[in-house]
Amino acid sequence: MPFVNAQSDLLFNNSGINAQAFNPASNENNNSLNAYFGVHQQWVGWEDAPNMQWLHASTFFDRSNMGVSLNINNQSVGAELTQNIKVGYSYRIYVNGGHQLSFGLAGGLYFRKLDFTKLHFEEDEQSIPLSDERRTYADFDFGFEYVYNNLKIGISSNHITVNNKHATVFKIPIQNHVYARYNFDVGNDIILTPGIAYHRNASIDIYEISVDMRYKEIFNAGIVYRHSTSLIFRAGIRISDVFDIYYAYDLGAGEFRNYNSGSHEIILRGKFLRKPRNLNSPRFMD
Repeated sequence: MPFVNAQSDLLFNNSGINAQAFNPASNENNNSLNAYFGVHQQWVGWEDAPNMQWLHASTFFDRSNMGVSLNINNQSVGAELTQNIKVGYSYRIYVNGGHQLSFGLAGGLYFRKLDFTKLHFEEDEQSIPLSDERRTYADFDFGFEYVYNNLKIGISSNHITVNNKHATVFKIPIQNHVYARYNFDVGNDIILTPGIAYHRNASIDIYEISVDMRYKEIFNAGIVYRHSTSLIFRAGIRISDVFDIYYAYDLGAGEFRNYNSGSHEIILRGKFLRKPRNLNSPRFMD
């Protein structure tokens, strides 16, 4: 019975989104509830191509040096459906000199369904189910993030309870991510951010270099190259005091580029300011 090895997580193409999605230690400290909704369609024109919908919410409590997050991911490709929901916790340590080190842990449920009626087999097998099979199991991530002035370095691992040896068509193996970014202020309210990243999805190694430009907090644009797989153009714009919208187009790279019309991704971000807590203290007479 010919099964492809366990499915890997799709990577995001817009700037900074992979850190939000895959590293529970990465949490924005801006006195706001940060919400993201994203849609990713891979390899347009390819039958049964992967697609993904993603919902994220997070906030950071500066007085407690801690943040919380929620990630919900729905991903499908052909006969496979994957759904993942996790709650994350991060704790930040401030060190003299402006150094920050954050630790994060996330836990939740991972659901996988395989619809055998959509699969095609070369020969009949009595052991093949007639409909579909579903599995649900606990799932955990952890990560670290270091920030100093304009430098940010992060490392995270997802699905940490399943190594490659124990991965199955229903259990996705551990995935690892490493990234580094540096902000250069080039003047005229323009920030230039080069970055590098490494992603290991199952047995696949992905190397990434990127350059992004941001004007004030209004507009950003960038380009990403992933070795032998992707050439990505991306941009974003602020559409109100609350909402930003981001778009990325993956032109593709290598021979597979000739068999599809690229990949599209749209992310809507909302930043909702939290109201300050006013504590009423009793007044005493002298």
